[in-house]
Amino acid sequence: MKTDRIRACQSCGMPMNAEEQFGTEADGTLSEDYCTYCYRDGAFTNPGITIDEMAKIGGGMMSQMYAIPLDKAEEFTKEQLSCLKRWAGRKITLCESCGMPLARDEDAGTEGDGSRSTRYCTYCYRDGGFVEPDLTREQAIGRYTPMMAAKLGMPSEKAKEMVGQYLSTLPRWRE
Repeated sequence: MKTDRIRACQSCGMPMNAEEQFGTEADGTLSEDYCTYCYRDGAFTNPGITIDEMAKIGGGMMSQMYAIPLDKAEEFTKEQLSCLKRWAGRKITLCESCGMPLARDEDAGTEGDGSRSTRYCTYCYRDGGFVEPDLTREQAIGRYTPMMAAKLGMPSEKAKEMVGQYLSTLPRWRE
C-alpha cells in the first residue's frame, strides 16, 4: 500500500506509513484502517479489549516516552482514542493543520464559497484560506508546546518533542 499520508491506526492511534505497519484483511490485503498489532487476518488481535484497557497500554507508553504523569497520560490517550473508528463507531476526520477532531459540523473551517472544509478546522482555516497563512511548523510547535506541557504536566522539552513528532504526521507540516 503506497500512501502519501501517514495514517493512524483506527484502534490504537499508532502512525502507519510503511506496509509492514498495516494489519491484514481476511483475504491477505492490507487494512486501510488498522495496524498489524491490532488487526490481522480480518479480525482484531484482542477483540475484547476495552477503550480503558487500550488507554492504559497507550498511556503507559506515553508516560515513559514523554515523562507525563501516568494518570494524565492515560486520560489523554483515552481522549485521543475516543475519536478513532473502533471506539467512536465511525471515522472522524482530523484537521490536517492542528489535528483537532472534526467531530461536529461547526468544528470544520469554511471554503471560499462558505461550504464546510473536509480537511481543516475552524481555528486554522476560514473562507478558503489559513487563518495564519505564514505560520511555520516551528512557530506552530512553539505555540502548542506550552499548552501540552501544562495540560499533561510534562517537561517543556518533552512536550516540544511530542508536538513536533505529531505535527510531522499532519499534511500541512509534512516535510
